[in-house]
Amino acid sequence: MLDFGALPPEINSGRMYAGPGSGPLLAAAAAWDALAAELYSAAASYGSTIEGLTVAPWMGPSSITMA
Repeated sequence: MLDFGALPPEINSGRMYAGPGSGPLLAAAAAWDALAAELYSAAASYGSTIEGLTVAPWMGPSSITMA
């Protein structure tokens, strides 16, 4: 809740110290890093597959355009 201005500082301070800390934020950052690595891997795999098709079995204008 974004009601910090409506509450006294003692309440806000108590909520900050009683909260979950940085753990959930660090876990979310790690999850985003893992997702980024998976997406990078998928893109690299897709790129190498398309590049392989332009050289050997599907040589033609469409495969060159796709690459």
